[in-house]
Amino acid sequence: MNKSSKVNFAKEQLGSLWNCSPNLFNQNDNVFIESNDTFFNIITFGKNAVIKADPLIYEWCVENFSKTPARFIIDRENLFAIEAKLREFGKMLGGEQVRYLYVDSNKFIYKPCDYEYKLFDKDNIRDLYANKDFSNALNFKNDVIAFGAYKENQLVALAGADDTMGKLWQIGIDTLPEHRNKGLAAYLVKTLADEIEKCGMMPFYTTWSPNIASTTVALNTGFFPIWVSYVAQDIL
Repeated sequence: MNKSSKVNFAKEQLGSLWNCSPNLFNQNDNVFIESNDTFFNIITFGKNAVIKADPLIYEWCVENFSKTPARFIIDRENLFAIEAKLREFGKMLGGEQVRYLYVDSNKFIYKPCDYEYKLFDKDNIRDLYANKDFSNALNFKNDVIAFGAYKENQLVALAGADDTMGKLWQIGIDTLPEHRNKGLAAYLVKTLADEIEKCGMMPFYTTWSPNIASTTVALNTGFFPIWVSYVAQDIL
């Protein structure tokens, strides 16, 4: 698939997860969905904002953000306002989620040669759960595939993916500090993305704006920023 087809595929999957038409993500105006299963979630592909909100805050969202461009809703003052409203109900905003799709599979990535590599699937991925050093690569619940680098029989870097979002499989990466800046993250992420496509699924990658190292890995391995989201969570 080309980039446009992959973006449309992502919108279709998100529409399925949100129980709404994927065309909502293409509207000029912001869209509001009243929901009893999601307290607050906002997605923008850059054109409009689609906001899913609990009945307790639905009207507040409509009143405050109907005419506000999506890029300004996800901005300092409006985020402060959303955070304050959520805290009235024991909720808070989770971190910014910049979502990247794997749109260029033709990038060449150097394979660090001083390591051994192993691919994990659903049959053996739980073998990794005893090691808690890789919490960005694994969510320890619905992981489906992973690709690890070993040095002297020790796992030193791992890219993993889960299927929380259906056919959109999210990639995460962890590298032990002493093995960073050796090209491992890029090689593992790129290889895992190719394996996910072989499974007929769509790889995507999540990071946030200030994480320059993670953003660089995404861009260098063929991922491109496609949508941004924020979601409410319980106050920790």
